[in-house]
Amino acid sequence: MTTHALAGLGLFLTGGAFFQVIAFGIAEWLKARRERQIDDTLGPPAPDPTDTTQ
Repeated sequence: MTTHALAGLGLFLTGGAFFQVIAFGIAEWLKARRERQIDDTLGPPAPDPTDTTQ
């Protein structure tokens, strides 16, 4: 491979990794937003009845 091809491949892989990080960040933000909307509507989740740490 030529240097130009290697540079292009590196830029392609770096861009792919960058956009994958952005996509995962957006997915986590949407999940947190959805959970917040559920909590605002229904209130916080009930305590776990099997929790015996009291």
